[in-house]
Amino acid sequence: MIRVKFIILAIVMGICPNCTSQNQEDNQDDLYYKDWIGEWYLKNKGEPDKLPSFVVTQGLYRGSFEEIWMGSGGSFSKAWRAWDKRTQKWDFAWMSVDGLFQIWNGKKVNGIWYMYNTFILDNGKKVLSRQAFTPMSPTRMVRTSEHSSDNGKTWNLRFREIYIKRE
Repeated sequence: MIRVKFIILAIVMGICPNCTSQNQEDNQDDLYYKDWIGEWYLKNKGEPDKLPSFVVTQGLYRGSFEEIWMGSGGSFSKAWRAWDKRTQKWDFAWMSVDGLFQIWNGKKVNGIWYMYNTFILDNGKKVLSRQAFTPMSPTRMVRTSEHSSDNGKTWNLRFREIYIKRE
């Protein structure tokens, strides 16, 4: 009986993304990451790295994705990026193998979707952080990370990275 339930669950999970994705309404924002699935390689000195920095697979519905991030030194993290049709925004949740868990709230600024989170630094100072994963083409994306110490009035660039996707 338990085996039958697991088989049914596996079949439903395999079919579910296709069924629910057919029921979603199309608009510019929920298609922002339409080419997200694949292996993404950080571009270093004009060439993509030999190993991917992160790999994206389809989530439970068309506007949702699961990401596996491979860090330096063999560490990795897992993330979920999803369009919430109720709030009409992209949100992001991330956890690492060393016990960190973060929920980033999406906000569209000048046509770019940013993920925002507030952090308390070791010195007790509060900093607002935002990241954008900006699709430039189906196989190219720019990731930027910025910090603000004045609650988002001004932003300081932490880094800007270019990623290339390989299927």
